[in-house]
Amino acid sequence: MIIDSHVHAGEYYRHFSAAFAQQMMPTTGMPPEALTAPEARLLAEMDAAGVDRAFLLAFDVRRVEGFSVPNEFVADLCARHPDRFTGFASVDAGTPGAAARLRHAVTGLGLRGLKTAPCYLRMSPADPLWNDVYATAQELNIPVLVHTGYTPAQNADGRFFPPRLLEPVARNFPDLRIILAHLGRPWTTDSLDLMARHTNLYADLSIFLSYQPLAAVAAVLAQARERDVLDRVLWGTDFPFATMADSLARMAALAQDPAPWPANSHPLTPGEYHALLGGTAARLTEPASAGHSAPSSPREEHR
Repeated sequence: MIIDSHVHAGEYYRHFSAAFAQQMMPTTGMPPEALTAPEARLLAEMDAAGVDRAFLLAFDVRRVEGFSVPNEFVADLCARHPDRFTGFASVDAGTPGAAARLRHAVTGLGLRGLKTAPCYLRMSPADPLWNDVYATAQELNIPVLVHTGYTPAQNADGRFFPPRLLEPVARNFPDLRIILAHLGRPWTTDSLDLMARHTNLYADLSIFLSYQPLAAVAAVLAQARERDVLDRVLWGTDFPFATMADSLARMAALAQDPAPWPANSHPLTPGEYHALLGGTAARLTEPASAGHSAPSSPREEHR
C-alpha cells in the first residue's frame, strides 16, 4: 500500500486566504490559485499516481492567519472515502479548550491523528499550553504531526522552526508518537539526531523530497540508515504544494539508481522502500485502544 503521509485538505478562497497563498506558492513555481485541494482533485491526483491512501490534514491557524481548514470538513471527506483518507485533526493550544476539541475530533468525528503548526501560531511546540493537547493525544493513542523547519509564511515565527524544540516533548510524553514534518529542513541532521535519541519520534519527507537535489535527499537517507532510524521515516508530499507522481518518481530513482547516493552507501532496499512508501505510515495509524502501548521500534531509546 502506498500512503502519502502529508496531504492538505482545503480549497483556495473557501479556506486558504489569498494573502497566504501568495506567500506560500512562489517557492513551488506554481500560482497562488494552485493552493487548493478540492475532493475531486485530491482523488484524481491519488489515482493518477497510484496512491492508495492519504493522511488528510486539517489546519487551524485562524488566531494568527485568519483562516482554518476545519476538523469537520476533513471528517466529512474521510466519511465519504474511508478507504482513501485517514483524517488528522488540527487544534490551536493558544485558544481555550484545545484538548477538548481534539478529543471531540477523535471520539466524535472519527479523526485518527493530530496536525499542529506551532510556528504558524507564533508559539513553541514545547510551550506548556500544548501539554493538555499532547496528554490527550497520548491517551487516545494517535500520532501527532508537527510542522518543523522553514516556512515562507510571513506571520510565522522563525524562533520556532527548529525541530530540536520538540526534545522535551518527546522526553515528557514517551508514548506520544510525534512526526517531524518536512524532516525539519534545513535542520535535517538535528531531526535525525533527535530520532536516534527518542524512538517515539518519526519524520516525513514532504517538500524536502520534492524540491531538494536528489543527491541531498540520498545523503540524508543514508544518514538515517547509519543512525538506524530509516524505519521511522515516511514518504509524504505536502500536496498541493508538490505533486504525488513527481515525488514517487524521485522515490523510485532512490531505489534504483546508485548515482545520487554517497560512495559508502547504496540505493534503498526493497524493505526500506516499502516501509517508506506506506508500511511505517500504516503502522502509525492502526486502530488501537486508548491507553495501550504505542507501536514502537524494538530498539531501546537512547537518552
